[in-house]
Amino acid sequence: MTKLLTVIFLSLTLVSCRQNKQTTDKGKERIDNVCDKFMQTFADGKISEALQLLKQNSVMSPSSIDTLQVTINNQVNTMFSAYGKIISSEFITERKVKDFIAKRFYILKFDKYYLKFDFTLYNNGKAWTITSFNYNEDLIEILY
Repeated sequence: MTKLLTVIFLSLTLVSCRQNKQTTDKGKERIDNVCDKFMQTFADGKISEALQLLKQNSVMSPSSIDTLQVTINNQVNTMFSAYGKIISSEFITERKVKDFIAKRFYILKFDKYYLKFDFTLYNNGKAWTITSFNYNEDLIEILY
């Protein structure tokens, strides 16, 4: 009888832990999908739409994202044109600190060059959000 009760208790504990993890993972999965969609939208040349997605899922101020849009639009007309046509975006890797901070890395591939994009994600225990967004050509975080 003791063995049966022990087995039942352990089973209930495992089921409870598994359900709790699935709930947390759904929030992470949602924010991962937001990052993926942002990159796909950006690669499709829909920069305004991509940044709108960032506004809806970030703690970054709307005015800072508007300023970022002006900067990106200027770079599209100057710097990006030297890189050639956008080919695609590709998810590279994710680094985590426990279950509350993650950094996702992507590469935007052009005909002649690349840009690394990264999103820093934070979970306050209730929901995941994007806390920062960056793009540049520095690969140090990806290579090492």
